[in-house]
Amino acid sequence: MRARERSISEFAILIPAYRPDVRLLDLIDQLRVKCAAPIVVVDDGNAPSKLFEELNNVPAVHVVRHAVNLGKGAALKTGLNYILVNFPGIASVITVDADGQHAIEDVLRLAESTKLLAGELLLGARSFGSGTPLRSRIGNTASKLLYRGLLGLRLSDTQTGLRAIPRSLAERSLHIRSNRYEFETEQLVLAASHGMPIHEIPIRTIYENGNASSHFSPIFDSARIYFVVLRYALSSVATSLVDLFAFAILLSISGEVVASNLGGRAVALFVQYALLEGFVFKAGASAWRFPAFVAYVMASGLVSAVLQVELAQLTAMPALPAKIIVETATFLFNFLFLREILFGGRRREASD
Repeated sequence: MRARERSISEFAILIPAYRPDVRLLDLIDQLRVKCAAPIVVVDDGNAPSKLFEELNNVPAVHVVRHAVNLGKGAALKTGLNYILVNFPGIASVITVDADGQHAIEDVLRLAESTKLLAGELLLGARSFGSGTPLRSRIGNTASKLLYRGLLGLRLSDTQTGLRAIPRSLAERSLHIRSNRYEFETEQLVLAASHGMPIHEIPIRTIYENGNASSHFSPIFDSARIYFVVLRYALSSVATSLVDLFAFAILLSISGEVVASNLGGRAVALFVQYALLEGFVFKAGASAWRFPAFVAYVMASGLVSAVLQVELAQLTAMPALPAKIIVETATFLFNFLFLREILFGGRRREASD
């Protein structure tokens, strides 16, 4: 690695590379002609090759190596850390894929936009028309729906690798534990949870040979990405099981539906809060949030109990099935209230 230096550029370019071809050299040649920004290439565990040997001798290009392949997220974190340490004057980092999917004009346009949209996370948004490979079109459509429904983010391209990351977000991103493609999803969640505006900038859509050079696994990598945005559903299932188990025990002891409901909610409350704050919304600590959460849980538990009693009386249904039906019916309202109000004080909707 080269000695720490202060760049004359306001941004640095970061390229994670795993099994790249000559398109990476072409991309770097064009970037060096068009701008004076430092370029950091992360060799993500590639076998020794003439390509990286050649890059080592190119001025303003910094090659950082992984001994083994650690994943795109790990490569991005390594590159971000290198830039933050060695270029203290940098205000943002432009991430670019190494496989030729991003036109040089779009990279530069995104970099130029950081001057007008300082402090915002900028995403290069592709259009997904008839020429887009089927797996990319399906994956992006599914991701769009999940992002909008579960995270409240209205994004047209959720999987873009062309991003302008403000320095503050770059620093926070180093704490993300994910090391593969889901890292970029976690980064979006992190930006939203800290109230950082997210702005999409239209870019060209480039797929060569049906995107055959991509190392993205449609099954395994998609599953990791969807897990990030499905965390609320998973945490809700876990909390509901705790709630139902406690409710059943208390009901068998007291026979009182309302008291058992409130008792079950109290038992599940601490588990749910810990999951929502640290695992789902990543909202960070707040002095007022826990008391407000307790009040909301008690109030919703009381309303739920009343509805359960009414349902059981109207249908002669046992208390436990009535509880399951009512809780299922109010699931969406509870989710939206928690996401937008209680845990959403620092969240903002993405810019179009």
